[in-house]
Order: sequence, then C-alpha cells, then structure tokens
Amino acid sequence: MPEFHAQLRVRLRPGVLDPAGQAVAHSLKDLGFAAREVAVGKLLELTLPAPTAEAAEAEVRRMAAELLVNPVLEDFELEISAR
Repeated sequence: MPEFHAQLRVRLRPGVLDPAGQAVAHSLKDLGFAAREVAVGKLLELTLPAPTAEAAEAEVRRMAAELLVNPVLEDFELEISAR
C-alpha cells in the first residue's frame, strides 16, 4: 500500500488568547527585537499507509477531529503528499 506524508498545522482561532505567543513576543522585545505579534502553534507530521491521497486526507482529518485539534479553540491546515 502506498504511503503518504501529512503536515497538519494547528493554530489558535482568531480572538483566542495566546499566552505562549505573548511570552515569546515579550522575550523578543526584551532582547531588542521588533516582533510585534507572535503566534505559537503546532506542526504535526505523520506518515501513514493509505490506498489514495484522498483516503489519507480523510484519515488525518478524522485524527484531527478525534484527538489532535480542539475545534473550539483551534483551526488547522492540512497538506498531503506521496512518500
């Protein structure tokens, strides 16, 4: 069965407070950098067997819905490529 590589980028939804991003922005400012806004998210990379790219995408979307993403607080982007 073919293998596919998935990149799942998870970010907080607009309007959700990002304390980690605020801490990084504050530290960068203390170090003299001029970053005004910082957002901290997650990048998950998965390799999975699937008969097609569409099946791999459906499987990763199911993983996101059941475990990897909190739909109340987070949005995600997904890219699937053949290995």
